[in-house]
Amino acid sequence: MIWLFAIVVLAVMAAAVVLIVELLIPRVVIALGGVDSWWSPLRTLPPPGEMYILVRGSKTGPFDGLIESVLDHEYQPRSHEFRALEQSELEELSDRGYLKSLGVAWVGFFRYLLYREVKHDKWEQKPNSTEFGIISKVRPGPSIFFRYNMATEIRAAETIGNFPVNAVIVFTAQVVNPVKAFFFAGGWETQTAAAVQGRFRWYVSNKRIDALRQEQQEEGASAFVTTEIRALSWAGPDGTETTGLFNLFGIEIIDARFVLFDLVGGDEAMTKAVRAVEIATLEADADAKRGEGERRKRQERAAGVRAEVEAWGANPVGGQVAMAEAIKDAKPNVLGGGVIASVEATRRT
Repeated sequence: MIWLFAIVVLAVMAAAVVLIVELLIPRVVIALGGVDSWWSPLRTLPPPGEMYILVRGSKTGPFDGLIESVLDHEYQPRSHEFRALEQSELEELSDRGYLKSLGVAWVGFFRYLLYREVKHDKWEQKPNSTEFGIISKVRPGPSIFFRYNMATEIRAAETIGNFPVNAVIVFTAQVVNPVKAFFFAGGWETQTAAAVQGRFRWYVSNKRIDALRQEQQEEGASAFVTTEIRALSWAGPDGTETTGLFNLFGIEIIDARFVLFDLVGGDEAMTKAVRAVEIATLEADADAKRGEGERRKRQERAAGVRAEVEAWGANPVGGQVAMAEAIKDAKPNVLGGGVIASVEATRRT
């Protein structure tokens, strides 16, 4: 009986240990991760594709570190930059530690999450409407996206000849260096949008309106977006890396496209100019088609005469008969001396 009782006691104790380890401890760890206070050394991991910035000492203290959940990049504490991971590295990261498996990270004591607003414009469907437009977004924090889908509107950018052009450009920006973006530069959202606007204005200022119109029809405008806008990451207006978005603000533009490229812009002079070009183009096309039709008719008449002459070729008078039939159909003018004009006679009243 004593041995049986001992076995039962041990089994109960083992079950209690398992219960504590499997249920109680994880719940305590997760609960501590959700407390943003000096005495909690744990913090909950951000959602996928997002990050938290840590400060030490107080909620307005200096930068201390970063916890992130960016799946295809790795944060490097020394350079404060995200590095893209290779496929082999992604597979190695699949082996998560105990804390990470619970969705928490160790940050230490006297650490706080930084609450910093991110304000930017985005192209999306308007509330209670089927129309799309630019909507202002504000994220209060502490969660910060690694990638932001942003939009900027350019009004009345002037071409050669001072014709206004309106545009809306949608682009994707990556916060590659969060320390530069949120501590050194400040207002990276506004600076990035301003750089995109400036590059577009510079581009159209060196173009004539008819050239821009042709580019739009041939998708040249898309080529501008994929080259010029993305190049802003590495070089500024003077062409140097020191004035690029990455060097100044830690931002990289990885994608961009037009959702609006208006070559008229509501300007009356512009409307008249574009309309005049369109009318001239249509008239030229019509003249070319009429000329082509007349040319084909002349070729068909000539081919008919040749065929008929060849058909009468075996007859001694075949050539004369075919020529007479052709003259009868064409109704030429006889100028005298055996000369026959191939123009139609003018009817006299």
